[in-house]
Amino acid sequence: MDVDSAMVPETDHDPASQNHNGGGPPEQPQSGGGGSPAPAPAQQAVQQTPVVGPRPAPTYSVVNATIEKKEDGPGPRCGHTLTAVAAVGEEGTPGYIGPRLILFGGATALEGNSAVSGAPSSAGSAGIRLAGATADVHCYDVLTNKWSRITPFGEPPTPRAAHVATAVGTMVVIQGGIGPAGLSAEDLHVLDLTQQRPRWHRVVVQGPGPGPRYGHVMALVGQRYLMAIGGNDGKRPLADVWALDTAAKPYEWRKLEPEGEGPPPCMYATASARSDGLLLLCGGRDANSVPLASAYGLAKHRDGRWEWAIAPGVSPSPRYQHAAVFVNARLHVSGGALGGGRMVEDSSSVAVLDTAAGVWCDTKSVVTSPRTGRFSADAAGGDAAVELTRRCRHAAAAVGDLIFIYGGLRGGEI
Repeated sequence: MDVDSAMVPETDHDPASQNHNGGGPPEQPQSGGGGSPAPAPAQQAVQQTPVVGPRPAPTYSVVNATIEKKEDGPGPRCGHTLTAVAAVGEEGTPGYIGPRLILFGGATALEGNSAVSGAPSSAGSAGIRLAGATADVHCYDVLTNKWSRITPFGEPPTPRAAHVATAVGTMVVIQGGIGPAGLSAEDLHVLDLTQQRPRWHRVVVQGPGPGPRYGHVMALVGQRYLMAIGGNDGKRPLADVWALDTAAKPYEWRKLEPEGEGPPPCMYATASARSDGLLLLCGGRDANSVPLASAYGLAKHRDGRWEWAIAPGVSPSPRYQHAAVFVNARLHVSGGALGGGRMVEDSSSVAVLDTAAGVWCDTKSVVTSPRTGRFSADAAGGDAAVELTRRCRHAAAAVGDLIFIYGGLRGGEI
């Protein structure tokens, strides 16, 4: 995994510094449903009404992308990753490649009513059929609104779900997960998208690392540090924090011991990095299978110390197996499971943590106390736009002010 100069600069922050500018245009969310073929072009976005103070969470709409051949579309799946990759070159020049979303892996079938022992379980009674886990790669071209299946050069990762993926420049780094053979190896796989024909590489990393695990999180912090946190090693949920400096060779994982109060051992949380280097870990499921509502910020001090801090505001609902992505200073959270076949619903299924204002918002208003809401395994109804996010095990990514969601489980079905 080579890094160019654009990936090296570091910005250090105190975790309590939440006053990042939250300006910018209103978010324009898009949704590709569990089986619907695609996210949307920009002109299909839901328009926001200007308001005074923190904006409510946006709503989502379904549109269709172009799929020339059946195999070009990802189809229904869950436990996959969706990663935004920046454009290569200058628009209008030879060799220019526009911004893309890279979808990797996931499961395309369910076990029925019995989950595999030691494997991830769904929000309902059906578990992922690990024999149906994939290692295929699909690419969504944001400018042309078109899906395609790509076959990179090189040796691909093994089929897997519940893995993690993060963009480092024009590369997608993939680690962990679980597949037909059990836990995937801890190797780092890199999909290099710099050229017209992508290529797989396996990264050589010195010394011990996070080890095999699934249901963990990974994010690139400060455009430099790959951070891997938590998950499950097949025995128990974890709370450890690992960092890999992409600007220093040979590559080496370093186990961190951040100061402050951090999250408990948990799996199926989300980790998202703000543009200035603050990482936010949100939700998850603890060792007692209890869904968590808390959010924690992790940042690096100028003297090299890392520190956790509890994020401000009142989350509208606990959740796990959800998705989260930053747009400017607003962390957009969608869907999630509550356990026992229940999923987060109603106005709580879409939430925003406004880190500039220090508050959570749902689709109605600023949240001042947890929402009780209506929780049901299968019943639909209510706001149609909110119903789109009543799912878990999906994936989300942002390109500019556009938010894309794809796949997941809804009502126990992919």
